[in-house]
Amino acid sequence: MNPPDATAIVVTYNSADHIAACLTALRATVPVRVVDNASSDGTADLVATRFPDVRLTANTGNVGFAAAVNQALAGVRTDAVVLVNPDCVVGEGTVRALVDAVVTRPGVGIAAPRLVGPQGRVAVSAHPFETWLTVLASRFGGSLVPPAVRRTLSGARRRKTYDACARTSAPTPVDWVSGACLAVRTSLLRQTGGLDEGYFMYYEDEELCLQARRLGAEVLYLPTVRAVHIGGASSTDPTQVWPHLYRSMLRFFARHRRRSYPLVRAIVALRALLGAGMGLARLPLRPAMASARVRAWLRILRLAATVRFPAAELRQPPARPPLPSRHVTQCPGKELS
Repeated sequence: MNPPDATAIVVTYNSADHIAACLTALRATVPVRVVDNASSDGTADLVATRFPDVRLTANTGNVGFAAAVNQALAGVRTDAVVLVNPDCVVGEGTVRALVDAVVTRPGVGIAAPRLVGPQGRVAVSAHPFETWLTVLASRFGGSLVPPAVRRTLSGARRRKTYDACARTSAPTPVDWVSGACLAVRTSLLRQTGGLDEGYFMYYEDEELCLQARRLGAEVLYLPTVRAVHIGGASSTDPTQVWPHLYRSMLRFFARHRRRSYPLVRAIVALRALLGAGMGLARLPLRPAMASARVRAWLRILRLAATVRFPAAELRQPPARPPLPSRHVTQCPGKELS
């Protein structure tokens, strides 16, 4: 059987505990490029030693997920690119199905599988484009709001997409899919200018799907094939992760939901106040965890109050060249694509 006409791109950051399983599954099917964002846990050395056939770029600083993907994209000559998180294991059948969807179906530009956890629990990984109401339901409330209430607030479109993740077996067109595992037609990815580097992490997948849809390409969810995704494996420090999440959210709304952007900022600020208050209340019981959460929420509160996005950043970015070579060191390895 011929290998799929695709290149897999994996961005790592302190991913030593999971990258071996990820690469073992991928490299049996497609050539793989890894970009390491200055891991301190030996991830780059592990990849270079155990997977010498994988092309490795080891950055001297953390440039973010989108910028790292764009680095790896330079020089790719295959018809499709498969983006895979380092804590995601994707089998050969899933890779082939995703690549086939974007290469052989002219209207499809992006395809993603059903994501399941290590115990087989299905994750909701396909979504409608966000509005202030979905932010209120899913981000602000979280576990504080009963599931039935969150489902009602999410609206019919979100419920339909949820049902596609949980129950449907037929390929389903959706607004956007999780970047933990997706295939995208290479020509489409170049047409969008690569991933938007204005998102350090989070929301670059929703932005990519939105730009693809605007270019007339369909985003397809394939529930008949699966990938196992652990989730949140690279960092569990809320002081580092949560501010990136909320900054990316605010940037997305500033670009695409300008009328509701002030409301979303207010929602984020109120959620941060509530989170900080709850953290302070729990401080005597679990001081280390509660302290980190309080610091994270205070950073988010400051972000909601002060963040500004220059007008030039909110316009559709042009295609970007690869980062200068002085930012990276190349480890020896076979050039595969």
